[in-house]
Amino acid sequence: MKNKSRYFLAELLGSCFLVMIIVGSGLMAENLTNDVAVMLIANTIATGAGLFVLITVFADVSGAHFNPFVSIAMAITGKLKKKLLPFYIIAQLVGCLIGVGLANFFFEHEIYELSTKSRDGIYIFTSEVIATLGLIIIIFGSMKSGKIAVAASVGLYITAGYWFTSSTSFANPAVAIARTFTESFTGISYLNTPYYILAELVGMLIAVFIVKKLFLEKN
Repeated sequence: MKNKSRYFLAELLGSCFLVMIIVGSGLMAENLTNDVAVMLIANTIATGAGLFVLITVFADVSGAHFNPFVSIAMAITGKLKKKLLPFYIIAQLVGCLIGVGLANFFFEHEIYELSTKSRDGIYIFTSEVIATLGLIIIIFGSMKSGKIAVAASVGLYITAGYWFTSSTSFANPAVAIARTFTESFTGISYLNTPYYILAELVGMLIAVFIVKKLFLEKN
């Protein structure tokens, strides 16, 4: 039970700070400029840097997943005990929801507000599949090189993902749900959130198949 509480707290805190960084940096950028490209640059730098730090800090405690589909992929491949999976997912969802509320509050928004930002279309769905697929592959591919390699790989991949995907690479259902509750640059309409989550699920399942072939099968 002691270990479970440590895992829960690490995943909750990491997920909370991750969403605070994503949403908060977007809100700050909106306050400083009307240039969407500059907003995205600011949001990208903050998110990539934040991921590197958060993964480095929490990796030795819980693995620093901060993402239900990462945890599910770890459970499917035997890297996470299945009995721990509910603790991880609940912590991630709660942490992300606390994070978006705090970020909104920091910038004098309603603590929870529904986003009207539309992010729909088959092209966005497809890019979110690929974004999630790439994330899972990169995590598993860098794990043997240590937590700094994972932190750097994930941070840099998501930094790139903001720019090469039309979905801006959410790649995380807990983050997608949380971002439904901010009426800001980083928000997503609740009408689009289920499609993002479905795309991420598809990407995760394909990635698990690839990961098993590339990294987990014995020669």
